[in-house]
Amino acid sequence: MKQRGFTLLEVMVALGILGFVIMATHQILDTTTRAKEASDDKIAELNGLQTTFRLMDQDFSQMTKRAVRNEAGDVQEQYLLAGRYVLDSQYDGIGFVRDGWINPINLLPRSELQAVGYRVINDNLERVYRVYVDQLDNMEPRVQVVLKNIEELKFEFLDDKNEWQAKWQIKALPKAVAVTLQQIEAEPIRRVFLVPGQGKEILPSSPSTDDALADEGNPQEGGQ
Repeated sequence: MKQRGFTLLEVMVALGILGFVIMATHQILDTTTRAKEASDDKIAELNGLQTTFRLMDQDFSQMTKRAVRNEAGDVQEQYLLAGRYVLDSQYDGIGFVRDGWINPINLLPRSELQAVGYRVINDNLERVYRVYVDQLDNMEPRVQVVLKNIEELKFEFLDDKNEWQAKWQIKALPKAVAVTLQQIEAEPIRRVFLVPGQGKEILPSSPSTDDALADEGNPQEGGQ
């Protein structure tokens, strides 16, 4: 029996179909790879934001009233130092003292207080902190890059009248701190963190006032 082979036309059609299948498969694989890379980048971005806001929440929620001394021994007037270019930041910067820096049974040669701050340097959001609160040791602060590609950082402060202030220049802690953070080619994100403050400066009562209140609470009996 005589066997019949493929004609040139049939071979060409088969090669064309094979080429089409290979091209379609390559495009599907390329699209899938690009989608995975974009998904990985987005997940990394979200993880970075979550880490940043978690650190800020821990720091702001444990902010404390502790004045800081500089290298000359002078005491800083405010408990909270914030504003444009503070800590050499490209945008807003903020610095304060927080409590709760764990030191089990005082094994480490430091207290549980930590001087901490946030700033943007070279488009990187940095968390800076000192081992010792006061700057008398002449040591450079330690730096931790928490987020990259930053094009704006802004802080606002809630006062005792529940009004947001762009600046904070009194010796007191605000009731809350709002952070607006924007990365390059992204929408700005605003987060509000509660602070253990009253939003106003509490003045000490005068001795005369205290004495008057004490007299009102304990009236003396008249003589017989």
